[in-house]
This record gives sequence, structure tokens and C-alpha cells, in this order.
Amino acid sequence: MKLELGYGFRCVRCGKCCISPPTVTKKDIQNIAGYLNISFKDFIKKYCRYFNGKRGEIKKVNGKCVFFKDNGCSIYKVRPIICRFRPYSIQFKNNELVITYDKWFLENCKGLFKGELIDEDSLRYYKLVLKYLGVEKAQY
Repeated sequence: MKLELGYGFRCVRCGKCCISPPTVTKKDIQNIAGYLNISFKDFIKKYCRYFNGKRGEIKKVNGKCVFFKDNGCSIYKVRPIICRFRPYSIQFKNNELVITYDKWFLENCKGLFKGELIDEDSLRYYKLVLKYLGVEKAQY
């Protein structure tokens, strides 16, 4: 895994990244549904724009993720994996797995250029998530 990270980051909880509703995994849905004390099926009906059995997308309300309330994420403790990665992006470049920045974040994130570079604990976490998602070195 290669790192293309050169900017510090500290989330300022501005909510700009909540404009686009996140993609969610089955595990994300299980975690959030448990946190909200509702069934998996009810969560999908109430909060997902779609779910294909593996992945889905959270609905948008008033131009933001349905969970963006009172200028913050109402499910922050159990937010989806993709939200935990932000502003970082895991991409394949030249047949190599790379942790880099999504272009949108480079242009819009108020937390970039503040705080520290990615730490070893976060890097280990990202590698675990990749394994959980089924992205392993042998596949690329």
C-alpha cells in the first residue's frame, strides 16, 4: 500500500462533506440500526435510497445526508466506514492500492492543512477495513 499524503487533517465538523450521502456496507447498516435500536429491514426502508444486498446509499434530506442534524452527524459514533475515511480516499492507481485525498476534499475540506499527518493507528485501521471489504494485495 502506498501513501500519497502530505497534508495534515483535523475534522472541524463543518458538515461540508455531508452534502453527498454516503455509500454504506451491510456492516455499516447493522451498526447504525443497532445504535438507533431499529431492525435492519426498517433501517433500509427508512434511511436507504437503495440497498442491493451488499451496499446501499443513505437518503438525502434538504440537500444533505439524512443524519446531518443540528450542524453535525447525529450518528457520529457509528458513522459509515466511508465517513471515517474522509478526507482520505483509497484508490487503485497503476495497479497499486493508494491512500490519497479525494479531489473534492482538496478543494473544499476546511479541516485539511490543520492537524497532524495520518498516524500509524489510523493506517492500521485502514488496512483492516480494506481486508474487511475484501481488497487484498493478491487481487490487484
